[in-house]
Amino acid sequence: MTCLSGLLPAAAVFFGSFLLFLIQPMLGRTLLPVFGGSAAVWNVCLAAYQVLLLAGYAYTHLLVGKSARTQRVAHLTLLGVAAVWAFAFAALRLSLKGCFGGFSVPALEVLFCVLLFAGLPYVLLAAGSTLVQAWLAGGGSSRSVYRLYAVSNLGSVLGLLIYPFVLEPFVSVTAQWYGFAFGLCAYALLIAKGGMGGGVAVGNGPSEPRTPNPEPATSFLWFFLPGVSAFLLNAVIAHLFTDVTPMPLVWVVMLAAFLLSYVVGFSRFGEARRGVWGTFAALALAGAAVANGMWGTGSFFPNAAAAVAVLFCVGVLVHGWLYAARPDAAHLTRYYLAIAVGGAAGGMLASVIAPLVFNRVLEYPLALLVCALLVAWRVPRPARVARSRRNTWAYMACCGAAWLTLASMTARHSQSRVIFRDRNFYGCLAVTQTFEAFGAKGVLPVNYLWCGQTTHGIQVREPTLKTRGTSYFGQMGGGIAFRAHPRFQRGEPMKVGIVGLGAGTLACYGRPGDLFRFYEINPQVVKVATDPRLFTFLPDAKMPIDLVPGDARRMLEKERAAGDPLYDLLMIDAYNGDAVPYHLATREAFKLYFDRLVPEGVLAVHISNWHIDLLPLCKAVARELGLFPYGFVGVAEDSVTSGAIWVFMTRMPMDYQYPGKASVREVVWSQVRDVTAPTDDKGSLIPLLRF
Repeated sequence: MTCLSGLLPAAAVFFGSFLLFLIQPMLGRTLLPVFGGSAAVWNVCLAAYQVLLLAGYAYTHLLVGKSARTQRVAHLTLLGVAAVWAFAFAALRLSLKGCFGGFSVPALEVLFCVLLFAGLPYVLLAAGSTLVQAWLAGGGSSRSVYRLYAVSNLGSVLGLLIYPFVLEPFVSVTAQWYGFAFGLCAYALLIAKGGMGGGVAVGNGPSEPRTPNPEPATSFLWFFLPGVSAFLLNAVIAHLFTDVTPMPLVWVVMLAAFLLSYVVGFSRFGEARRGVWGTFAALALAGAAVANGMWGTGSFFPNAAAAVAVLFCVGVLVHGWLYAARPDAAHLTRYYLAIAVGGAAGGMLASVIAPLVFNRVLEYPLALLVCALLVAWRVPRPARVARSRRNTWAYMACCGAAWLTLASMTARHSQSRVIFRDRNFYGCLAVTQTFEAFGAKGVLPVNYLWCGQTTHGIQVREPTLKTRGTSYFGQMGGGIAFRAHPRFQRGEPMKVGIVGLGAGTLACYGRPGDLFRFYEINPQVVKVATDPRLFTFLPDAKMPIDLVPGDARRMLEKERAAGDPLYDLLMIDAYNGDAVPYHLATREAFKLYFDRLVPEGVLAVHISNWHIDLLPLCKAVARELGLFPYGFVGVAEDSVTSGAIWVFMTRMPMDYQYPGKASVREVVWSQVRDVTAPTDDKGSLIPLLRF
């Protein structure tokens, strides 16, 4: 049987890959609330998937050496176990909060949960494409079965794209897991009916002629090329998530471009047109250098467009090279195993090792430089250059130098001085210092806290100005939450809860007798905010301050269960600039917030955001929970304050009066579009995106 003798084998490969890449965003959606909505969850999940893919290919490599009956019984039995496990997970709705392995490193906890909830199904689905190709080849020397790898990646793209736009907004997480379990059953039926072909083991049996082993250089390409492309994928995602904006939708788009590069690369067009794809890849790499340098990482769309172009064009060139180096079918499983090992190594190097070694996203320019050298090696070279290996290496060095020159020439030079920089699971932090004019006070040092490209705190380093509210928290911004509160106006002490610490700016509004409690998931932020050499909002505070490490929603749920005293004011500052943690923006989350407020308490939500319009969300939550919203757009008072959008919600109508009210613009709720508030089990923030 050949790979084109029927539709069932191709259908089995396509549907298996569809399920494989459907479970990726589905599991990510399930895990994100547990780990505080951190964008790093996506990158760690991606590394975990690459390791599981390796396990799937290793399983295939071992299985095809057995008898046909053993292969059939073993694979179908394991598929049945995987389907039962998926049904059990959907039915029991196992609590993810109790699944942790006691690790102190969040990345290891994510890996543990991925292995626990998706390990077996993922390994079997990952093995499916290679197994079907091996069974169809039947131990022969035909290389045509490799085209099914393109079919596999096409199914992967469909599964990846259908989730955020079709399933996530309209189908509950429970129903998604049930659907996946039924899908596994259908896939097992496809494998049993058509995917197994003759069930012939691939390999050099005792009666088969021995196929010569590929040369070591060729075997090295099987490992090295997918390693580079996987490293590039993870580096691009880290760059866009950490230094631009961590929108989970970006993860889907980038991975789709990566998979499509495999589809085109594993075809005659990708294999033969290396000059064309080399030209496109060189142009894409130049565009990435310009986008990252000239516009800087704060400009999302030029960087995203360049990243898509690099992933696709360089990916087609590299994967076409990989396809051209494919062996006879007798070495098929070894070939795919090497691809998986390379992909896992590249993914782990970028997503696990690089954050430990670099204090910024240096893996992105490093990946671009390596790709520039590969392009120079792969594209057809002038005859004089191609005559000797020495000339080839010199040519590659010149191409790499040209790319570095372009990147440095277009790089922006900032007047800010970096006084602190670090990186961990939750992102890249930096504190910069500039000198700015403040009228009669002259030129003063100003410290800025950056998470990626989002400002999370500003402080003027001068005794009379360092206790002022700055950034989004000036007197006509976040300060209104205090100045308009009845207890503040009556001079009565307040208990204040604040989700999101930043530089601790809001502590400047505290008075003796108040109690402030900050919730912060990133320990590096706590380190920065409590270091008086960087910021003094917390060290200089006039009232007691509690710093609660961990995810705010989980901590608030614990407080509710323990019956802790309620808050007069609860402020949510977790939505601006970076990706909105979905689990902090659902109807259940808002109900929890009000469960932690006294009857006359106020919920203040900061919703300034580059890419997401959160006014419809606030309107929907207020309508569905019977709350009274008051929204306003604050004004910048000077160079260290910013205009900001805040929404106050209460159980009872309140007439907000505060100094300077006439200078702010109030939100007219009748002009805000109506949406349905997302819930923990169903919904999406994609309808709120600003394009």
